[in-house]
Amino acid sequence: MSPEVALNRISPALRPFISSVVRNGKIGLDATNNLKITDLKSGCTSLTPGPCCDRFKLHIPYAGETLKWDIIFNCHYPDLPPDFIFGEDVDFLPEPTMLHHLNDWNSQNPDCLLLVIKELVQQYHKYQCDRLHESSRLMFEYTALQEGPEFGDNMEIYAGRKNNWTGEFSARFLLKLPVDFSNIPTYLLKDTVIDPGEDVALLSVSFEDTEATQVFPKLYLSPRIEQ
Repeated sequence: MSPEVALNRISPALRPFISSVVRNGKIGLDATNNLKITDLKSGCTSLTPGPCCDRFKLHIPYAGETLKWDIIFNCHYPDLPPDFIFGEDVDFLPEPTMLHHLNDWNSQNPDCLLLVIKELVQQYHKYQCDRLHESSRLMFEYTALQEGPEFGDNMEIYAGRKNNWTGEFSARFLLKLPVDFSNIPTYLLKDTVIDPGEDVALLSVSFEDTEATQVFPKLYLSPRIEQ
């Protein structure tokens, strides 16, 4: 479903919030992927004239994964902030005091939902980093990268599900490499009809066990650079 088709199904009172998310929503290191919405539904009765969708699933690219969070508005009370359900991450409990844009929800600002989502992703990053404490080896790798000048804020962490047999979990580090693309000659960059976004090089490092005995690196380049 295209963003325009999805937006036309959203309740008009809520449409500015969702429009800002799908049109301007570039969150995290992978700036080539926009936020997407699917599974549009309505909490209204069947007698309510449309369009009246006020709840949907938000797809967020993060550390090589796609987070799928449910966002639930009430189109009868568009001035109220939405509720959030964080999919399979049942242990993810954001710190309410750190969600400033949710606590001070401003329905007059069309970017207010996008701002809340950014704060939630920051909280989610902290949640995933805290999970690394279950492995001293992975925590060492993370700390070493965190202390370096190149990364720090240019890193996303995803600690996967635990293996039912071993009790261990895999982890993935997504790193934004400090590469300067400004010196690449223009004729080497392929033009695209759609805005390609930021030129970026990302290194994904997957650890298949907590002792980091199996490590799989993979390099990702933004479309304009790769082509």
